[in-house]
Amino acid sequence: MNWSFLPPTHAENKAAFFDSDSAARWLAGQPQANAVAMLAGLLAQIDAFNTCRVAPRERFASLEVLRKSVFAVCGESLRRFEHKALPLLPGEQLAFDQTRRLWRACALAYLHCLCAALANDPAIVDQSALVAHRALSCLRQEQMSCYLAGGELDDDFWTVAHALWAAAEALGITRSPLADPLLRETLESTVSGQYAMALLLHLARPSSLSRAQLAATSRWFSRWREQAKVQRTPDAGPESCALALDLSSAAPFHDQRTAAGVARWLSLGKVLRKMRERRRLLAAGESPESLKLGGGLSSAECTALLVALDDRLSDPQVAKIPDQGESIVLAAGLENAYRLLGGIALKEEASSFTSQLIVDQLAVFGHVVRELAASGDSAAELWRLVRRDDDQVQLTRNAADGARLLLRSLLVIRLPADGRQVLATVNSLCSRRDGRLCVSASLLAGTPTALLAEVREKPAGMVTRHPAVLLSNAADATRQIFLPAGLPGRALAIRFFDSTGQPLPGLVLADCAAHGGDSERWSVAR
Repeated sequence: MNWSFLPPTHAENKAAFFDSDSAARWLAGQPQANAVAMLAGLLAQIDAFNTCRVAPRERFASLEVLRKSVFAVCGESLRRFEHKALPLLPGEQLAFDQTRRLWRACALAYLHCLCAALANDPAIVDQSALVAHRALSCLRQEQMSCYLAGGELDDDFWTVAHALWAAAEALGITRSPLADPLLRETLESTVSGQYAMALLLHLARPSSLSRAQLAATSRWFSRWREQAKVQRTPDAGPESCALALDLSSAAPFHDQRTAAGVARWLSLGKVLRKMRERRRLLAAGESPESLKLGGGLSSAECTALLVALDDRLSDPQVAKIPDQGESIVLAAGLENAYRLLGGIALKEEASSFTSQLIVDQLAVFGHVVRELAASGDSAAELWRLVRRDDDQVQLTRNAADGARLLLRSLLVIRLPADGRQVLATVNSLCSRRDGRLCVSASLLAGTPTALLAEVREKPAGMVTRHPAVLLSNAADATRQIFLPAGLPGRALAIRFFDSTGQPLPGLVLADCAAHGGDSERWSVAR
């Protein structure tokens, strides 16, 4: 296997530590309450340590001294970028980049030790199972950091993961159970389970999963990962599911259009049976808690997620988003969507003068009159439509050239064919290393219209007006209203007006159908 990703070591290179004792002394002198400084310091010193010539046993012992601090610092840094709107702000992006790089630096440090074990170094070969497990754990933490930040894995991520697995196979340590409390997953896991977990998470397509769905998926896979097996030959049988791998490639899975350099098969039949059994029991009335599926999702949400994961685990091929496409105009977010549809944006200044003005307006008019601003194309962004399949579209733009987006954000898209405007919701969102923001969205049937929602808010009864969007579907005579997230929950009463200010007394909210990035979708009572 190619191990060119390992940084070369030189005797003249120096780091702040060179063995476990010096690592402990260095760590004791660091500002451990300052997560930002600790993150930068650990990254710089472990990067330097990886280029120093150190005995493998001492390298491993030094890393073990630092490991708890690495987990603590990266866990604190994670809060700055996980599940944030994309593109990330500069401070969020810096925290993500440093966290991802620190996990990779730790993985490479352990791989230096594993390389020595492959060379049958007697000082480290007895620790080879633990070394491989540590290295894969670091790679998995890097992977999860990318998924939580909505970012892409490095180009060589799977090259390193495959090489690590090949080394574990050569050393015969793939099924040795090892405990690692810092991972906070299961009491024990194996190198095989950690490698399978990385592949399972990739198959789950995390860019399309919400916070609760990704947490549930990670928890389920950590329990079922040992049921997955990496084999030299595929399973046979009607219920088998074997996905092709090529350990010599930079891709997670092999597309089988060419011969694999080092062929392996990921057997997922037992994992899929676990998932299907949970679906059957949920349908029979069992609760997610009784099936150890957690309490973050309802029974219906667990079933829907299990169905989606079943489909994705059976088909690893995901079409790449092209670089070029047709230019289109869209608006992202509820307020921009409202404006592109012809609504008038409402502005509210935050000042003591405005606060008194609000009091005066409430006394005179009974509601707050907010400043009106121009509507229309001032809310529009230019994107590229790179693919359309029935009710699904794939879009890209330069990440810095527009609004920040969240999963399930509302879009208004002006279709290039006829100029018709349609609503869509973001169902997959990823920020690429080349500076592109890539989105997949589901088109919603119906005609969108801008509305004003007048809300009498709890507890004081202050009246405010907010942008809203009505979606009318003539095919099934249904109507839905998109409102700012959280607004109905704090409302004593809601009235609706069209964009000219005329009241619409026939619109009454019924049930909340979905929660979006910055909005909620409500059905309208018939």
